[in-house]
Amino acid sequence: MKWYPNLIQAIISALNEIFNESKQGDKVIVRLLKSQKKWGSRDRKFVSQVLYDIIRWKRLYAYLTDSDIKTPEGKWKAIAAWAVLQNIDLPDWESFKSIDMQRIMDRYKNLDNQAILQSVPNWLYEMGQQAIDKEQWNLELQALNKEAPIVLRVNTLKTDKESLQKILLKDDISTRSIPDCPDALMLEKRRKITHLKAYQKGLFEIQDASSQLVAPFSGVQKGMTVIDACAGAGGKTLHLAGIMQNTGRILAYDIYQSKLDELQKRARRNRINNIVETAVISPEIIRKNYEKADVLLLDAPCSSLGTLRRKPDLKWKLNPDKIKQINIIQKDIINNYEQMLKPGGYLIYVTCSILPIENQFVVKDFLLRHKNYKFVDEKTIDPSQFEGDGFYMAKLLKTTR
Repeated sequence: MKWYPNLIQAIISALNEIFNESKQGDKVIVRLLKSQKKWGSRDRKFVSQVLYDIIRWKRLYAYLTDSDIKTPEGKWKAIAAWAVLQNIDLPDWESFKSIDMQRIMDRYKNLDNQAILQSVPNWLYEMGQQAIDKEQWNLELQALNKEAPIVLRVNTLKTDKESLQKILLKDDISTRSIPDCPDALMLEKRRKITHLKAYQKGLFEIQDASSQLVAPFSGVQKGMTVIDACAGAGGKTLHLAGIMQNTGRILAYDIYQSKLDELQKRARRNRINNIVETAVISPEIIRKNYEKADVLLLDAPCSSLGTLRRKPDLKWKLNPDKIKQINIIQKDIINNYEQMLKPGGYLIYVTCSILPIENQFVVKDFLLRHKNYKFVDEKTIDPSQFEGDGFYMAKLLKTTR
């Protein structure tokens, strides 16, 4: 393997943005790749892999090299640790002269600290052990430390799975189905796909497999009034619209207008016209929609620990206090937004976290406060058992006012 100084310098600059300037890892990488028009596919793959691996394994690499990723030397050492564990020879550069490759490998072979081996902060490792079970927690971390696949959701308003597979094959893109996820196709190899005509025509969206299970779980049907009160950029909103076959009414709200703007853009591309309103959520919006919804979807803000395969830098930005703050927001949302659901309707509470404190505990607390709700069903999706993110979803029936 030949190393190129310009690629390594780009990696170091990106690491500086992520760890020294606290910028979001995946966004930094996307912006970097877009800015380098002359890079070939091999260069892009190399830079992307090294960056994601260093973000993911930061603590492990720091231990193996006795370094701090925030220092210039630490960044070079992290790249060296990556190469050693990939069994790739380092180039004969001055910046790598002090690297003892054998020592790195020996330290790795003798390491038995699971928090370091799984590359997570001590507090997070201990929290997961207490909440889930030590053996299961290790399995989940192993799954979350793997590279996330690219999963598509077929827009059934425009095509079907088999037809889309044939269309993608014409662009030399092979896909396969995912069991128990009827509208999903997983790419056999990672490829850039947003430039494809099939995407631009709205034949598919990029959406994690676990996320695709939320809309069917909600039980939405044609003609319903559905409120998606934490809609974000609308991945689940669009799926709801597809299941409802463009009938009924969907009202999509969020705290960020920029995300709602993206939702509207995606809806136009998908030719969805039953999303009748998008707006920034407010007390006025809640009052205006008092007891209007047949289904109320609350995809609540969360730690997003279930998405670490795609956003590994999240684990370095979280801390126990942030988890507590998020938990307060979750309880506030479910306790206040429920006013928009009519009696006989279903509240769907969702997170992409795998911690019970953000999931079952929130639902239990809500049911204790609201005796007019009845627990119906729940689904926990473990990354170790499914080809998607970690997710939790619960369905509650509002019986009376």
